[in-house]
Amino acid sequence: MVRLLACTAAITIFSALMLLTVDRTIYKSSGWVREKKYASALGWSCAGVSLLIIVWLIILL
Repeated sequence: MVRLLACTAAITIFSALMLLTVDRTIYKSSGWVREKKYASALGWSCAGVSLLIIVWLIILL
């Protein structure tokens, strides 16, 4: 169970970093304001979920 949650946290933090770096840059250069906002919101929410999982795993161990 711990390994599954650790892998889930790693995947979500990777997804958040991709959303916050690559997708936001592409949308910003294309002038798509709404998509940039959605990518930012989704990226930060993925990062928050990942952080919560990591903190919970630290407390659990």
